[in-house]
Amino acid sequence: MENQVIHALISTEEYRESPDFMNVNLSDFALFLAVMKHKEAQECVLSIILDEPDLRLTQVRVEDVILNKNGRRGIRLDAWALAEDSRQFATEMQNDASEDDLRKRSRYYQGLLDTPALKAGKHTKYRHLPSTIVIFITQTDLFGMDRAMYTFTERCHQIPGMELGDETMKIFLNMSSKNERDELVSLLQYMKNSTLSNPEIIILDDRIRRLDAIVTEVKQSEEWEDAHMSILSTGIDIGRKVGHEEGLEEGRKEGRKEGRKEGRLEGIHAIINVLREHGLTDSEIIQQLCKSFRLDTGTAEKMFHDFSHHD
Repeated sequence: MENQVIHALISTEEYRESPDFMNVNLSDFALFLAVMKHKEAQECVLSIILDEPDLRLTQVRVEDVILNKNGRRGIRLDAWALAEDSRQFATEMQNDASEDDLRKRSRYYQGLLDTPALKAGKHTKYRHLPSTIVIFITQTDLFGMDRAMYTFTERCHQIPGMELGDETMKIFLNMSSKNERDELVSLLQYMKNSTLSNPEIIILDDRIRRLDAIVTEVKQSEEWEDAHMSILSTGIDIGRKVGHEEGLEEGRKEGRKEGRKEGRLEGIHAIINVLREHGLTDSEIIQQLCKSFRLDTGTAEKMFHDFSHHD
């Protein structure tokens, strides 16, 4: 019964027609995946990031799973692409950079990108390993130097300017800074506020216009509607499940009534965390709290800000 209520809450025409549904930005995890399925979209994004206007891709995938050499724990890439020159790109939209050490995660990702080539056969030559570029797009400055772009390659400590030449690169993009090329800053600002009328866009590069056309097309598709509803449903289901489990435990310790109260709070907290990880806006999260827990807007806003401050 509870799941039926949840799905009824998040699949109504009222929500589909709400401003929040269409005003989701490219930094939203669900929209990012839906858009980056398109080869042209990845070409636009990567060509601006790398400052390579003529970059051409031959393959793109989203949510691509790469297992380690034992076929066990691996990674799920947000967006993967292969260029005509055989370079591989892994691009991740990371809204909450505090949840993990992205620097070490980039090291792990870089290693696993080589796994398919190494698993191809016993006699794989290391010289055949592809060039790999790992890109993390974040809303905060991981390094605190007010740069919109940080690029890392392997260099010799003893000889300035001497590159290792292992053909690996790690790039961290920071939406909060405007210290970089105008095209790149404009792309990052577009991701934060995905409309061509965004006043923070410095230059309306043709690639941003093409990207915006794809974003608009995706937002009007049934696929995007289903994907976004699925994200909301997953977050609410997880939140309710966590709240129920926490409530049962608290109920055994402090009594059924108090347990339900604690479980409800834990459920709200869990929903906030899950939906935030998936890039939903504050207003979307507050709206879902109102619908899922029958809260008025003021109470939902207070609980959202209390939990956000607590985190």
